[in-house]
Amino acid sequence: MDMEMGSQHFGHQHPVVFKDVLNDQTKEAICLRCGEMVFGSSFSCMECEFYLHKKCAEAPSKIDHPFHRNHPLALLPEPSYKRCFCNFCGKTCEKSVYHCSCKLDFHIKCALFSLNMAEKKLEELKHITIKVPLLFTEDDNKELEKLDCFMCWEPLLESMYFSLDCGFNLHKKCVELPHEIKYPFHKRHPLILQFNVDHFSCKICLQKPSGKGFVYSCSPCRFTVHIKCAEFPPILNLPCHRNHPLFLHVKSEGRSCHACRENPSFMTCEETQQNKFYRCSSCTFGLHLECALPPLTIKEKIHKHPFSLFWRQVSFICDACGLEGKLCDRQVEIEYGSYSCFNCKFVVHVKCALEKKGWYKEVDPKDIDRKLAIVPKMSTNPIDSVIEKNDDGEMTKIKHFSHEHNLILSNNLIEEHCDGASLMDKYCDGCVLPISNPFYYCSECDFLLHKSCAKSPKQEQLWFHICQRFLILRMGCIFRCDLCQSESNGFSYMCKKCDVHYCLYCATRNYRIKHQAHRHRLFFDRNHKGRCSACNVSVRGLFKCKSCDAFNLHVDCLRLPLTAWHKCDEHRLALTYEEVNKYSEYQFCDICEEKRDSRKWFYHCATCDISAHSYCALGRYPFIKPGSIYNELKDHPHPLTFVRKIFSGPRCHKCFQPCRDLVLECADSSCDYVVHWDCVKPAYLRSEKTARPKTETGEIVEDTSEGSSCIIL
Repeated sequence: MDMEMGSQHFGHQHPVVFKDVLNDQTKEAICLRCGEMVFGSSFSCMECEFYLHKKCAEAPSKIDHPFHRNHPLALLPEPSYKRCFCNFCGKTCEKSVYHCSCKLDFHIKCALFSLNMAEKKLEELKHITIKVPLLFTEDDNKELEKLDCFMCWEPLLESMYFSLDCGFNLHKKCVELPHEIKYPFHKRHPLILQFNVDHFSCKICLQKPSGKGFVYSCSPCRFTVHIKCAEFPPILNLPCHRNHPLFLHVKSEGRSCHACRENPSFMTCEETQQNKFYRCSSCTFGLHLECALPPLTIKEKIHKHPFSLFWRQVSFICDACGLEGKLCDRQVEIEYGSYSCFNCKFVVHVKCALEKKGWYKEVDPKDIDRKLAIVPKMSTNPIDSVIEKNDDGEMTKIKHFSHEHNLILSNNLIEEHCDGASLMDKYCDGCVLPISNPFYYCSECDFLLHKSCAKSPKQEQLWFHICQRFLILRMGCIFRCDLCQSESNGFSYMCKKCDVHYCLYCATRNYRIKHQAHRHRLFFDRNHKGRCSACNVSVRGLFKCKSCDAFNLHVDCLRLPLTAWHKCDEHRLALTYEEVNKYSEYQFCDICEEKRDSRKWFYHCATCDISAHSYCALGRYPFIKPGSIYNELKDHPHPLTFVRKIFSGPRCHKCFQPCRDLVLECADSSCDYVVHWDCVKPAYLRSEKTARPKTETGEIVEDTSEGSSCIIL
């Protein structure tokens, strides 16, 4: 319907026409008042490009806004100063604005929308979807994590929010806030929900006003509190102090917090140097606001399950900092709380869990079961069927999803497969470490699998992988582990989104380990700088001993197998942690005949008194299984077999140099084709070692040993 509005020019020199829909427009129509594209009902000029949204055209010249009761908001054709930002959405104002001399400016749509909110006329939101924040979804939007609610200016994902289709970033709970509240620290008058005029600091946190969002305020008394600060209850009954209630006080009276043991430091106001404090009126017990009211549930990137706040009545070892009975550096008494995982034995101090914002996400407890229970999309059981069991219920014959034949359990490698020295080079097809009891074997081929490797689930979450999606167990491909940087053709866990692989050994490693080289447990500390006890390289990011502070391991050395086989000796070589013979003339490698560094681990045969550098004993590619088939070489017609050449062999068909270390030999006995693995491996494996962007990354601090390097998670 077209209707000429000759009497209403809206400040324009020509008559304007009202249209329900723009159906004859060939160019983009931009509203002259808000600067946005015109759709639907609008006013336009037939003689020039003048357009107004119906709402913008009918916007009143003044608004008596319930969220700003001191003065009316006046509609101006343009901002009164060059750099103008909307006090509701925070975006730049370039066209018409509602303005108050209190330094308040609003886009027309922001002023009208907030007016409808104040008057509880929320038709615009009735059909808008309410989103429940999910920690990890397939369409995870990193940009969404950066958005703040326009009312409280806290992260949008902290609580249920209206879909961004409404055009505004709003928490559901903020839209439903009452206009007035009675506040225990200001009993004289009620506090009114108002625009955050850039005048007064919050009386609770003492933060300076930002001029954005809303606050509860008493204008005559100049008393203001943030929306979030107003939610702090005046009285608390906590499990950590059951004897008496805790009262919120304006002053801490110099008490230290019983949770973090620090003096009040929530504010930086030099006039008081004190913050609001929950304290007991009957004893000396007191807590910071942030310590008294930590989030009930959080999700940390270092662990796959949500953490629930647990007021635990015993001392414990913190899985984040690794200290027993300390809050990282002070005594923890039994009444203090912690975060713990209900699904496994993972416990973290409140302070450790909340140390950095990027390490956790806050979770609404009622959403854990319904929304946050992350489940894989398929069965994770790697065992397709159990064919036989023994009297103890142990699976003695199984069908594993990774292999075409049935697998049989063995607890005695020597008796059932004995052939003398030929046993030495048997390797697990999963972790590619030397086979050891118990293990599954195939009676029809050379497939072997440690019992522990056979149980590896088909999908798994890894504590060190940042995106925290379920990773898929892969086999039958050659990859570079994104942690230890080793090339391997064993099992790997792959993240499709990040395009990374982790070898089975690294994937199953915990943040807390016990190593045969040291008597105490080791804990991973991403910030610890020290010298690796195995290779003598100084790095940041180590598994460290916090009991004696004298032992460190980085991930590359943690990967060293406990035994190795080499043709220089008929026995297996054992990983050795200190020199057997202190005389320097004996500290040589019996393989390369070069001197060894006495500070580094090495492989040794006690029977034959043979010693070797770790890299000489293992070779450059210790985790590519000898005897396995490679079919990816396009310029040779036959399958190729991986072989380790200890001594120089025939010349490589690519570089024409004698073949040594890992080579590919033609599986066809009538063909003499042989080639170095280095000469033909695919391009994606040729890049040098790099830092790990998909994990918690580290760096080389110092390298004082020749030829050594390391990059740590």
